[in-house]
Amino acid sequence: MSLTIELPQNLTIHYIEEHFNKMNEELIDSDNNVIFDAKEVETIDTSGLQTLLVITQAIINNGKSISWENTPEILSTSAQKIGIDQALQLQ
Repeated sequence: MSLTIELPQNLTIHYIEEHFNKMNEELIDSDNNVIFDAKEVETIDTSGLQTLLVITQAIINNGKSISWENTPEILSTSAQKIGIDQALQLQ
């Protein structure tokens, strides 16, 4: 069974601690596949991208898989600009 994590509208430094803690709690109970639903994401900064990178690497290191749904252009473009789109498995 998959776990779907709905990403928030605002993934910036001002909100990231709250979001990071919530995502970590959800991941504790996840099975093999984690789906990130990014349809709500409107704003993201480097802190938000770094948080997603830490979380995705933890998922991968624990032998789980990641997939993305409804990925907005701002997320894809921002990740490409700093060179972590492949690490986030956005491609």
